[in-house]
Amino acid sequence: MISGFLTSTLTQQAVTYPVFEAESHGPGDKAEINRATTFSAYDGSTIVLAAYDSVREQQAIFSGAFQAPADEIPPASPICSSGECYWPPYGSMAICGGVANLTSLGNSTLIQSLNNMTEKRLSVLFNTARDTSEALGYGDIYFQIVPQVYPIIIGILDKPTNAFNASVTSLMASDSFIAYTDELLNNSLPFDTAKLKYLEVAFWWCTKTFETNVTAGKATTHELSTRSELEQPLDTALNQPWNADYYLCYTQGTCNASYGDRVASLASPPGSEPEEYTVHLWTGLSASALLATSMFDSVFMDRTRGNVASNGAGIAQAFGLSILGDFLTTSSPEPAKQMGNVRRLVGNVAKSTTNLLNKTDASAIVIGTVKTPQVFVEIRWEWMAMVAAQLVLTLLFLGMTVVTTHRAQMQVIKCSSLAMLCALDRNTRDHIGGINDLEGLKRKAKCLAVRLQRGGSGIALWLGMQRDGRSGSEEAEEFGRYVE
Repeated sequence: MISGFLTSTLTQQAVTYPVFEAESHGPGDKAEINRATTFSAYDGSTIVLAAYDSVREQQAIFSGAFQAPADEIPPASPICSSGECYWPPYGSMAICGGVANLTSLGNSTLIQSLNNMTEKRLSVLFNTARDTSEALGYGDIYFQIVPQVYPIIIGILDKPTNAFNASVTSLMASDSFIAYTDELLNNSLPFDTAKLKYLEVAFWWCTKTFETNVTAGKATTHELSTRSELEQPLDTALNQPWNADYYLCYTQGTCNASYGDRVASLASPPGSEPEEYTVHLWTGLSASALLATSMFDSVFMDRTRGNVASNGAGIAQAFGLSILGDFLTTSSPEPAKQMGNVRRLVGNVAKSTTNLLNKTDASAIVIGTVKTPQVFVEIRWEWMAMVAAQLVLTLLFLGMTVVTTHRAQMQVIKCSSLAMLCALDRNTRDHIGGINDLEGLKRKAKCLAVRLQRGGSGIALWLGMQRDGRSGSEEAEEFGRYVE
């Protein structure tokens, strides 16, 4: 009994069944994430767009722009059938964005050029708003009610400013300026362009390395590295306003002859497997044109950041709220906060357009690994050694018992019982007190030793009882009965 108890207890400690998340390869397991290694809608003779692709691009731009300044666009969610998946680092093409402070560059020629463009845009916006009001029968009462405004002007830069490095400039898909003031301007006087400040907002093609994991159904994607570099120099611009050939071939329908299947090749990002990343020139320039039109806008905002007049795509309001503060506020953020808000806005636009870009290349899907809870058998060998030792000792004890009893021709019977005593002959029962006094019989049974002896005349059952006044270690009186 003791050996069985020890064996059971030690075995429970020696063999456990832990549950771990392990790789699963079942028929229903699925772990996929979208990415892009090429951007092209070219079919060999023309560009073939899916229905409303241009709408989706503008939707991605505005979804990113109109996030709250404190919020960030999350990466696209992967597909994970079990709620536990992981992917090794993988490369993908992406849209990168950046902001530069043109006012602090100290380029007086550039600032003068921007002042001239902004002054014309301010005049157009003011006159258009006033003429519209007069055409509706309101006269100029609107600007009389709101005599001072904050202008936000977003325009296209017709050439590089050198605020970004040459590698980034060669990959630009959009390059715009933002003109704004931190103080209200009077509508009744010519706008004072000396109070204007300028930022440059650029978007360009790049490659990134990502790492994605899904834990308990929640996906997390970390950006490990970014690279903005062409594999080989291009003899043309990827930014549509800088490309002299695109608009002419677009209006005349001759872009296949101008660009055909030409592509721009991007360098692979660090930390991922080397791959080929390409932007088809014709497709990329068409996307750049849509981006340029979305980044052309102007707005007048009042002292509580409400819209007074606007003229353009509508994105100027998003930049205005990032620069001047939220609606119904009357104080602007500090310059560092303004720059941080604009950078986050530009980053959100880049992320939302990257998410859209990743859906356009079905051939580049990355397959991950599905993990599911699985039961394993863990053997603790130190406990198994104890089980083995206990079994060896038990076997030795039994072996020694067998040898000893064999030599003495005696067989020890374990656990003398009341039933055994009752099975004895009458003389033996009477000698030990009979069975009428059960309590006394139980007390005497505790002092009995029972054993068998094989002999030439049969098997003898021997009962040993401690004599009165003798210790348990002294010789016991024995009674026997032969059983033939």
